Amino acid sequence: MTLAERINAAHILVNTTVTPFTYLLFPSSYKCLFCDVKSFEIHTLLEHSRSHVVPNHNEILKDILKKGKKKIKVDISNLKCRICAQSFVSLENIQNHLANVHEIVFTDAGVGMISFNLETTNEIFKCHICSKTFHSFFLLNKHISVHYSNAMCDLCGKGFLSYQRLMTHLQSHRNGTYPCDKCKKTFPSVSKLKYHNDKLHGNLGKNKLAKCHKCLARFEHHYEKIKHLKETHGISFTFTCDTCNCVFKTRHALNMHVVKDHTQNIACDICKKTFSERYHLKKHMATHTQERNFVCPLCKKCYRYEKTLKQHLKLHNPDWKFSCSICWTSFSNKNDYKSHKTTMH
Repeated sequence: MTLAERINAAHILVNTTVTPFTYLLFPSSYKCLFCDVKSFEIHTLLEHSRSHVVPNHNEILKDILKKGKKKIKVDISNLKCRICAQSFVSLENIQNHLANVHEIVFTDAGVGMISFNLETTNEIFKCHICSKTFHSFFLLNKHISVHYSNAMCDLCGKGFLSYQRLMTHLQSHRNGTYPCDKCKKTFPSVSKLKYHNDKLHGNLGKNKLAKCHKCLARFEHHYEKIKHLKETHGISFTFTCDTCNCVFKTRHALNMHVVKDHTQNIACDICKKTFSERYHLKKHMATHTQERNFVCPLCKKCYRYEKTLKQHLKLHNPDWKFSCSICWTSFSNKNDYKSHKTTMH
């Protein structure tokens, strides 16, 4: 935030009932802007923040909105003017009201705030701009970038709220090897390595953060909560692609679709064909090099593609349905195959 934005933000905090908060991604939790109180539940944190005595304008600039402060998130579900108690539905409207009616002097800059209406129905969040619904604040927070696109990705055209979010997104386009210092596992992106560290080597794995709004059940992973809602309470969700409007039953399926169909950014140097993952490029290169790197461990026949080798292995034993891509040991059932992958590799 610039100084001009911080001045405007301080006016809004002092003269309105806007509720500021900080969102912490790892672990998913919320922090009060005025003190160090944290909560895993957004509405518990908002209730706490509303009980604060708001400092004066100078104190806010000196102690809360210090130089280098990022834009702050605020809830506008109960937005009123503190001077005359009139209600409003947007920061823009209440800023105009303060300037025109109460003669509060604002600078020409923005207010340095990202607004959310966090009033929920059955724990379902709604975007106050386009009315799309989400079953977690994480997804609503991710979606809000659509309406505040200050930075654009040159590779896929997506817009982001800040340059920091853009840099985080760019990691999804980079394939590399990021090893964990503690257990030597490797990951394709920095964000996945960070989640792994927090989950297995930090405190994230000790907390069951996702809460069912129908019962008292809690879950470590959000997808477990979604599965529970569907199987126990008969509540299911759909996920729509923002690019082509295709609908999917799970967020994982949507993410795979986006990567496959809308993120073709890895090109073959020979024919310029593009791929979403380096694994697919590696398979494609066999068409140019004529290499046959997939060898049958039984008869030593060589094949250009892994899929062809798997089909060949069934000739030796038709009951083999699952073959390990690392050592080519084959299995007739999925449980034995998964157990082999876990214990041997």
